Formats: sequence, structure tokens, C-alpha cells
Amino acid sequence: MTITFRPARLPGDSALLLDLNTEYLEFVFAGVAARFGVALADLFPGGDIRAYLPAQLPKMLGPGAPESSFYIIEQHGQSIGMGGVRRVRDGVCEMKRVYVRDVAKGQGLGRRLVERLIDDGRRFGYHTMYIDTSPTLETAVGLYERLGFAPIPAYPEVEVAEIMFPHWVFMARSL
Repeated sequence: MTITFRPARLPGDSALLLDLNTEYLEFVFAGVAARFGVALADLFPGGDIRAYLPAQLPKMLGPGAPESSFYIIEQHGQSIGMGGVRRVRDGVCEMKRVYVRDVAKGQGLGRRLVERLIDDGRRFGYHTMYIDTSPTLETAVGLYERLGFAPIPAYPEVEVAEIMFPHWVFMARSL
């Protein structure tokens, strides 16, 4: 099994990143809507995820090492996932958009990606890593817990709409 963690680049990867992020956010918020009765329009202007994303991509990817990293996971030449780490403030980074497509689930790729991002955070000199996620992603929450993340209150830089704070999972770990 050949797996590549390829650094994402803008503008070349813009279309792929829009597709991956749209899939990820639609999946997450379908679960959120079903469980909490929150509509996409409550979270994204006009309820349009694809319209929201283009302005978010540069922030999500960040400027690159030694401040941030963002990977596209490829298997046999196919894009099967993504995820990154970015600076939030001095000494603190945030893991973002950890996602593996259904076709590649069950291969331990999510864990490999998270471990790589933790290593990047350490290598970049951060002492703390944050993550926020939906409670509907039980497998992801369990993985984060096994890797040393613990619940915290919402952090100031979180991008989740405040309407979701009572329903959302915020976590941190020391690096």
C-alpha cells in the first residue's frame, strides 16, 4: 500500500481542496443537523459551504513550515484525505480538517495523519495543540483521546460558530 502525504499548495490544489473540504463539512454537518437540529444556514452564510471555503483555504494552509503544514493524502495516485496544523498564537497550534474518504477508512490513515501533525507541531516548536470537532465523530474523538487530547473549554481562536459551542468538542494536548 503506497501512501503519500503530499504538502498542499495554492493555487494548484485549490479545486481539490474545495472538493475535500466540501465533502468533509457536508458529512460533519449532516450529523450535526440530524443530532442538534442546526441548519447549514445557521453556520455558513446562505448555507453554502462551497461559497464559504475559498476565503478559508489560505488561512487553513497557513504560510508553511515552520509555522504550518497541510497535507493531501494520496494512495495509488488518488486523493483520499487531508489534514493540517497551523499556528494559533505563540506556542500554540491547531489541528485542522483531519479527513479520510470512505474508500480509505479502516487502514489507520487517520491515526497516521494525526501522529504526523503532532510531530509537525513539536518540530515547529509549539508546546500545545488544540483541536475542535463534532461529537458525532465518535471514532475521531476516541482517537484524539487515545493520543493524549483532553477536553477543554472553547478557545478564543476557534472558528466554530458560537451557536455550536454547547454541542461541540474542544480538546488540547501538550506537545
